Amino acid sequence: MSAPRLSPGWIVLLLFVGGCGPHARQEPLLRAETFHWIRQPIAFSPPPARWYREGDNGAGKLGVRFVLREGGGQCISVAGHRWLDERVHVDELTRLAGRIDSLNEHEFLREVSLVEARSDDPISERDGAIARDINDALGRARTDYLEGNHSFAAADIQQAAKIARSYQPTLAEILPRMRLQPEKMQNPDYWRLGRARDTVLAGVPAYASDDTLVLPEQTLLYHQVFWVVNGSAFEAIFQGREKNLETFHRVVDSITFPSDAAH
Repeated sequence: MSAPRLSPGWIVLLLFVGGCGPHARQEPLLRAETFHWIRQPIAFSPPPARWYREGDNGAGKLGVRFVLREGGGQCISVAGHRWLDERVHVDELTRLAGRIDSLNEHEFLREVSLVEARSDDPISERDGAIARDINDALGRARTDYLEGNHSFAAADIQQAAKIARSYQPTLAEILPRMRLQPEKMQNPDYWRLGRARDTVLAGVPAYASDDTLVLPEQTLLYHQVFWVVNGSAFEAIFQGREKNLETFHRVVDSITFPSDAAH
């Protein structure tokens, strides 16, 4: 027996119903972009156009925030932790080693002071030891330069650059400074810590947490993802309602970390 033929009206109805599935309702993400906020680039597809874009530059971070229009404070943000890149000046040390002969004494001493490693408030014992070794090498460079041994000073700075390149912070080292700490927020009572886990996202080891922001007027999900790639730290954060969480997950799934960090 041949299958019954459907009338054109039934075909239109079935197409309409089939188009109402969860995947059909997804708004496409925007075209992928690459951002050079810090030493390691990051690329991802921004959320749909109804999430308008703002710069995110504060608390030692540099990135972008996408705010849902008429969303009551719902947003998705992606940022790099520039404070970590600024602790050790790898590129600047390398350039300075080749510029000594073009600088006078005042310029040289100033340049050396600008490339010193951050030694106060170390993020780990290893970070503190590397900072001391870099600054000891720069101290020798000052002495050699003032004694007229410019070639020795250049070698000292090259040694400082070598030490700097040998160190890449790990996610475990810097996670305590990145993840949500309610006691450090303006209203600690608004925050509820939830499930946290080590995972792999964007093909890279990551740390993710599913927390909650309980405001007087509404309750919002607060999800965080953290990565450290080639010594550079990144985060992606969702603050919003459950129905928009899927958009955040799609943005995170689109993230890549280009291997060429030159910019």
